[in-house]
Amino acid sequence: MVSPLQRQRDAILARNAGGAPQPASVNTDSLHLHLAEFEQDKSALKSFAQIAEKVNYKRDVLIPKYRPLAEQYIESGECYQNPVFTDMVIWLFDTDELDTAISWCLTAIERGLPSPERFNRNWPTICADFVLEWSENQFDNGQSVEPYFSQIFERIDDAWNVPEKLAAKWYKLAGYMLIANDDGEPQPSHIGNLEQLQRAESLLLKAHEKHNKIGVKTQIDRIRMRMNALTDGTNL
Repeated sequence: MVSPLQRQRDAILARNAGGAPQPASVNTDSLHLHLAEFEQDKSALKSFAQIAEKVNYKRDVLIPKYRPLAEQYIESGECYQNPVFTDMVIWLFDTDELDTAISWCLTAIERGLPSPERFNRNWPTICADFVLEWSENQFDNGQSVEPYFSQIFERIDDAWNVPEKLAAKWYKLAGYMLIANDDGEPQPSHIGNLEQLQRAESLLLKAHEKHNKIGVKTQIDRIRMRMNALTDGTNL
């Protein structure tokens, strides 16, 4: 059976053989060899039993080896499907190299590239999933989620079409961060700024609107109680 990568390799080679414009740096024979070697290197990942081992192998071996090819593809300005580049985007997310991962993911979106076949999701959803997981871990550990959280949340709030449940998780985390106490737990009574509470309420209402089982109703009620207390000057 022909693998997805082999089909992709054949499509690229057929495209180049057909006389389509290509950068001077692209060599068909070299491309064929690189893709064949790439497929072999990917199969080596299956030998690792633990996720951590696979992540280490990607970070220490595969990314350094194939980064120059991916960078060459970006610089070429070409829009053909390139499995080296698209898999590299995933690996960069896997290894928390978010600066480059997000930048390259945006390039993939701009060029209309499909995500790897094993991912039944579009690029905005893949990016949103990875960055949300990273942000949740950062937040839980009392560390900053910036600049990546705001960079992606702005797109989710404006233009990106991601599943409602995923979008709801983003709005929920954004709202909870505004009302978090020193231990990282949502505690509206800890907040004395009315505008901050109003912003948190708006975000959590959007989360509930996107997915009504996201579990924010209790905090919305507590926010409203706190806003009433601040407005009335009672129970402060």
